[in-house]
Parts: sequence; structure tokens; C-alpha cells
Amino acid sequence: MMENREIQSILPHRYPFLLVDRILTIEPGKKATGIKNLTGNEWFFQGHHFYPPSLLLESLAQVGGIVLGSKAKEENPLVHFAGLFAGVSEFQFRRCPVQGEQITLQVELTQSLASIYRFAVEALVGNEKVAGGQMLLSFIKNPSGGPKRSSAGGPG
Repeated sequence: MMENREIQSILPHRYPFLLVDRILTIEPGKKATGIKNLTGNEWFFQGHHFYPPSLLLESLAQVGGIVLGSKAKEENPLVHFAGLFAGVSEFQFRRCPVQGEQITLQVELTQSLASIYRFAVEALVGNEKVAGGQMLLSFIKNPSGGPKRSSAGGPG
């Protein structure tokens, strides 16, 4: 299990844009299951009572970032990286979760090519699938930190 502090050691997101409360299970570099609790006092509930679909996508992307980031940190605890949401396909929203519900966020890596990673993702409330499909994330190690390399591969 991974709590908020450990999640924040992997993701750069902070309140109010950290949209994962806990990771229940994780296989670094492969898959994870996370939780988002929808309490009534969160900023996105002002004016309506459902979790916006764009934030549900972001919650799933953050769990995917944790899968990739935890593997990178496992290999090198000092690594710097950036994860970016790159797209969705075959995605369907069945309904929007509402205040008081707990969303289970499941992501599993299905394919990778260079720095692009495809995940099968699902969002569940209880046993009900509320959204799911394919998600693409771009993940780049060492975007600004660490040693620079010249194009010839030697010290830059």
C-alpha cells in the first residue's frame, strides 16, 4: 500500500491537483490499483455534485504515472522524470461518480514503444464500471536534472 506522502515522492502533483488518495496494490512498471474518495468539500463539487470526466481521466493518468515512476525510482532513487498525458482511445464514460462515492482506479501497462506507454484503464464504484478504455502516457527520464550528454554520447 502507498499513502499520500509516498505518492507525492513520485508525482509532482499537490493539493488541489493530486487526484489519487491511496495506492492499494502496485507492481512497479506493470500495474496498480488506486483509490479516490469523493468527499463533499472538494473544490470540484462547487456548483455540481459529480466528479468531472476530465478529472476522472487525470486520476487514472496519475495512477499510470505512479506505475512508471515507481519503477524508475526503484531502478535509480535519484532519477528525474516527467510524465505527460498523451491521449485516450476506445474510452467510454458510463456515468459520473458523485459525492460520497469511492472510485477504484485500475491501470495496467499493455504496450510500450520508446517513451510512449499504453495502459488499459478502468474506474469502478463498488463493482460497477463507470469508465474505461485505453490511455497513452509519455514518460521521459532525466528531462532537466542529471548529467547532460552530447549527441556523440560523451559528456556534454
